[in-house]
Amino acid sequence: YLEKKRLLFPRFFFVSDPALLEILGQASDSHTIQNHLLSVFDNVKNVKFDEKVYDKILEIISQEGESVDLVSSVMAQGNVENWLSSLLKSVQESVHFVIRTASMTLADPNFKLIEFLFSYQAQIGLLGLQMLWTKEAEVALGQARSDKKIMSTTDQRFVDILNMLIEVTTRELTKMERTKFETYITIHVHQRDIFHDLVNLHVKSVNDFEWTKQSRFYFDEDNDACLVSITNVNAHYQNEYLGCTDRLVITPLTDRCYISIAQALDMSLGAAPAGPAGTG
Repeated sequence: YLEKKRLLFPRFFFVSDPALLEILGQASDSHTIQNHLLSVFDNVKNVKFDEKVYDKILEIISQEGESVDLVSSVMAQGNVENWLSSLLKSVQESVHFVIRTASMTLADPNFKLIEFLFSYQAQIGLLGLQMLWTKEAEVALGQARSDKKIMSTTDQRFVDILNMLIEVTTRELTKMERTKFETYITIHVHQRDIFHDLVNLHVKSVNDFEWTKQSRFYFDEDNDACLVSITNVNAHYQNEYLGCTDRLVITPLTDRCYISIAQALDMSLGAAPAGPAGTG
């Protein structure tokens, strides 16, 4: 019986038998799912139900209290596995919708970075920062042969962005905003370092391996998809909602792991880093 339910909603494979029985046993009251959401989603702790319509889900809330409005509300009626599938789909569509909106904002000539980072959820703000970096770095690399100064100007621009981010952390911030900006800084320090190395290595082409080996973020408007590329692998962003968590510092080793793992996934293989505690 449980196996059948798991085949209908594969994320139930990560839920223990007793917990799954509890979810299915309380299925008649949709609000009881709140205690179990974290075992099915990466970071959806609660959902907000409509005040008038008992079963209607309007938004999701992470462990840190960050929320995302659902593009299409979900009716939590019928079999749990069915409406949880609808909720999962709706969450991914909603995250994608915010990413699309963010990528349009990035293209606006009056774009202001810090305002942008404050107004979006941490995950999307971070993605925006990575898409911005990818775009500006590729413009610079593309024009490097004709414009001698563009690489160092762009390098300086990334340093300026870093200083802007650091300046924000000196203000009075809420706990969540602080985590958010610390994460931006963690990732952007790495991005700045990469570009600085490209300048020193006199890289002058977007096809140079020194550039293609980095994780690069694009929004492909023609196919309405967010892409993450590394070496010759182009992966679709999965739109799993991650909330507002801190990120590990990226070292040269992390970068090499990303390359190996991306290659493995591209060949439909798995990857398991092995080493001392905390390696994975």
